[in-house]
Amino acid sequence: MKKFDDIVHTFDQAVERKMTPFWAFMQKRFWIFSSTLLCVLLAMFLVKIWYQKGMVATSALRQDLLAIERILYKIDRDCNILSIRPTAAVIDFLTVKSFAGSMVGPLNLAYSAKWQGPYVERTPSFKGIAYEIVRAADGYFVVPGKGVKLPNGIVVGKDIVFDDKTVLKNELKSGGKLYYKNEAFGVLLNFKIGDWDSPLKKEESIQQVNDILKEINDALPYTKNEMPKTKDSEVSEALA
Repeated sequence: MKKFDDIVHTFDQAVERKMTPFWAFMQKRFWIFSSTLLCVLLAMFLVKIWYQKGMVATSALRQDLLAIERILYKIDRDCNILSIRPTAAVIDFLTVKSFAGSMVGPLNLAYSAKWQGPYVERTPSFKGIAYEIVRAADGYFVVPGKGVKLPNGIVVGKDIVFDDKTVLKNELKSGGKLYYKNEAFGVLLNFKIGDWDSPLKKEESIQQVNDILKEINDALPYTKNEMPKTKDSEVSEALA
């Protein structure tokens, strides 16, 4: 047993002799290693924050676009959007409670009395700039407002300009300027702008026709199987 203890003691002394220079080296330069490790961890943290920031911004932008699309669809369903002002169609009218006439913001409505605003408490915006409705060669789209710098670095109105010649669907696909990390920075309005064949219009037209027919029926006796009296008929009735 004593022999075994001597072996262990000898081994400990050998290890201590070997490690002493290393520990002395580490003690002298510990602040260098600790500082380096701290900087590496901080850099990793900042990279992660930056990456997540882009993802969070992308997700928030996409959610805004889809929410605006749903609201505009409801407005068209209820009020029938006849036209959209072609320039500077800023979406800053969703907080409006009521208005006079047929125009609200850039929208011209057939049934403005059916407006159910406000649809949101605050005007939807990205980096403080409201979204817009733009008319492209392939339809109407909701996009971030002019001057917005998108998460992919594209500046709206500078790096990409919207007009009636732009095929915007191509920009919303992979490789397009409005596409980043599997998300499109714009949505197509799938409902028809200026359709007079909406259910609301049909119902109103049918009622108008019924009212007109009723007026004609009340005004013209022969529509009730009655012939208007003539002078001959009046004389015959008098002789009888």
